[in-house]
Amino acid sequence: MSIFTTLLILLMVIYHALAYSASLINEPVQACVIARDVDLTDAVRSRFAQCLGWHDDKSSPICLGSYQPLTVTPLSSPDEIRIMADKVSFYQDKPSTLTGHVEVQQGQRIVNAQTAHVYRDPESKQVTKIEFLGNVRYLEPDRLLIARKATINPQDKSGQTEDVLYRFNTNKHTAILPAWGRASLMQRFPNSDYLLRQATYTTCAPQDKAWDIEAKSIVIDNKKKMGVARNVKLRIRDWPLLYVPYLSFPTTKERKSGFLMPLVGYSNVGGFDLGLPYYWNIAPNYDLTLTPHLYTERNVMLSGEFRYLTKNSVGFLTGSFLPNDAAYRNFLNNHVEEFPSFKDKSTNRWLFGVRDTTQLSPNLRLNVNVHQVSDDYYFQDFSTNLARITQRQLLRQADLTYSTEHWTFRSMVQSFQTLHPINEPPILDQYERLPQLNARGYYYELPAQANLNITGQYDQFVWPVSTQFLRRKVPQGPRFHLNPILSLPQRANWGFITPSVEFVENYYQVQNNWIDTNTEDNRFIPRFSTHGGLFFDRNFNWNGNSYAQTLEPSLYYLYVPFYNQSQLPIYDTANMIFNFDQLFRTNRFSGFDRIGDANQLSYAVTTRWLSERTGAEFASLSVGQIKYFSNRQVQLCRSPTGICTANPLEIGYISPFYGTSPIASRGVIYFNPKFKVLGNYVWDPATSATNNGGLNLQYQPKLNAVINLGYSYLVNGDVTSVRNNAGVDNALHQGIVSAAWPISDRWTAVGAYSQNISKDYSMMSLLGMQYDSCCWAVRILGGRTFKSLSEEYLPRYNNNIYLQILLKGLGSVANSDPGNVLNTYIPGYSDPFHH
Repeated sequence: MSIFTTLLILLMVIYHALAYSASLINEPVQACVIARDVDLTDAVRSRFAQCLGWHDDKSSPICLGSYQPLTVTPLSSPDEIRIMADKVSFYQDKPSTLTGHVEVQQGQRIVNAQTAHVYRDPESKQVTKIEFLGNVRYLEPDRLLIARKATINPQDKSGQTEDVLYRFNTNKHTAILPAWGRASLMQRFPNSDYLLRQATYTTCAPQDKAWDIEAKSIVIDNKKKMGVARNVKLRIRDWPLLYVPYLSFPTTKERKSGFLMPLVGYSNVGGFDLGLPYYWNIAPNYDLTLTPHLYTERNVMLSGEFRYLTKNSVGFLTGSFLPNDAAYRNFLNNHVEEFPSFKDKSTNRWLFGVRDTTQLSPNLRLNVNVHQVSDDYYFQDFSTNLARITQRQLLRQADLTYSTEHWTFRSMVQSFQTLHPINEPPILDQYERLPQLNARGYYYELPAQANLNITGQYDQFVWPVSTQFLRRKVPQGPRFHLNPILSLPQRANWGFITPSVEFVENYYQVQNNWIDTNTEDNRFIPRFSTHGGLFFDRNFNWNGNSYAQTLEPSLYYLYVPFYNQSQLPIYDTANMIFNFDQLFRTNRFSGFDRIGDANQLSYAVTTRWLSERTGAEFASLSVGQIKYFSNRQVQLCRSPTGICTANPLEIGYISPFYGTSPIASRGVIYFNPKFKVLGNYVWDPATSATNNGGLNLQYQPKLNAVINLGYSYLVNGDVTSVRNNAGVDNALHQGIVSAAWPISDRWTAVGAYSQNISKDYSMMSLLGMQYDSCCWAVRILGGRTFKSLSEEYLPRYNNNIYLQILLKGLGSVANSDPGNVLNTYIPGYSDPFHH
């Protein structure tokens, strides 16, 4: 939104005021009608507070008071007009006069004045002008206007009011109180254009001097739906803070081109920065936001985001360009001796992204999602979000999907830009799919309640040539996958059983399978499974309330014969992290390149506690394990001889020789609406140790009073070398605590901290305070986010300071949107600054 677009709301008040004129509330004339050039002293503000219906209330923690609601009892008929006065003098040949408590009501609009003069044309006898004098008031629901004088010309609907005081409810959800202000003149012209003189606007209480805006003049062009304000000032505590000599803004809810709130801040990687976004409303369904951004340690970056919405398409294009980055140039020069390839690298930094969804026909849809950056360090330098800074794979994908009643067909091309910063552990590039063709069929309610699912997929895997980690030829080529599944689900109130039979066929044509060998291979593997379970329940009373408890034991038998697959490539397959869901999967690997052999029985039980009155679940617990009747011979490894053993340090590795699987459990407890606990835990008897686990606690007694505690553990989940950590536990072992907690009615503390426990360094820290008053708020946050590792394997960070000032009902100023950071790291937090 443009900086002063909220002046638009003021204009809507003027429209009604000049069309119908003034308002209600029985106060002495001199108490409310004060010349516009009179300064707003404390005494004047006190008078205005009474005129606008303000009631002091010290028990109100934020605003210390509130406004009397503006309501009007409508007349019995919408066309009825009621006129009342103490004295009425009607004349045909001279002005008629109404005096003493004049009141004119139509519908839910009321005009009050001390005196009204009605002028008529001597020949036609039609009313040509109406003057309201003395404490003129216009009232309708949620809108009040008070003026010294109002003149209406019914013939051309023109008119004007003088020395105006107004109040109206704003549609800005950040504003607690209605807006109010003054104007020396509000004039409506015959062509419906408007002129305002010395108009002000604020959402503060009448006696609060926190902020307001003032324009020397405002011209409204009704035909162009545009307003022009001149000599606009933003005042803080009566001190002018911002001056704009010329400002245009829309007079309807339509978007309007203009400058947005500036972005200001500081970080250790860019120095002080200043951004000035400009919003260009190209068309009702197209817009563009351009942001020139000055980094004192780098250069000037130009960023843009183009959004579009058509009958069949929706999407956006985004891009940034920063030429000759000084800080990046210094980084390259400092490391060029160690990494000679840095010598030829460009110091121009850029980002490009496009996302699009186009409905080509009712059954045909195109999706495009492409992102690219100039170098391996772009996100480290220009992002403050931990998830974005540590992102190493950028997706580039387009897919076309066609759907029918029983089939979904999808074609896709996919590749990744893999980032290889020297200060991070190396990772391999990803295979490209050029293309992928997929077909899925769904046939339900066949005879005997059978279901038939069919999946067919063709992938052409291509290894990207431009990779610094490629030292030898690697396998690539086409793969065809076919997997029909026939199941016979049988269900009753007391339980269920679902036998299934299926087969998996994988066909490969592999180039460079082993050195320069090209091979073909085909695997046809049947799978048989049966899943059954029972339902038990009982009712019980606890603390005077009725509850129901269920007991749901289940068994799942899976048989898959062994087929040696060690000579086949591994394109998109990995170990799956063992959890409760793994008990009931047909394959222990992700992807299609390894079809795990199995002769096993899963046994599990789930119990739930439910409210008998509402049916809501307030607790559940599940636990289960797999009994293996044979060793698992298919492993995640490759060998030309067909014999190999998987690396036991791989993420997700589970012993293929132990007789039982890890014991997996999952639970959630809602102690009350304020406190909940979610957790999962997996114990591996093969190693007599924890395999993985997580625990999250959240306490939230009220809005934005929330405390979160989180802990996660995954064996072999973090192989990062830190501080030359020979022999250090390579488990992903992290804890996080975050909170937003009101210290008083106006002060709130916010913070978050994440620690890599096994490697003993901080991942992220954030701490700040926010102050929330009736019509403005401010918060300052300081924090740092893990960026990379130094040459000595020490963690390095992006340090950031967030400062955000919110003028409620107007907008906010910030160096970036801290709300995104807070919502990410503090689950349950609802950002009051968001607008």
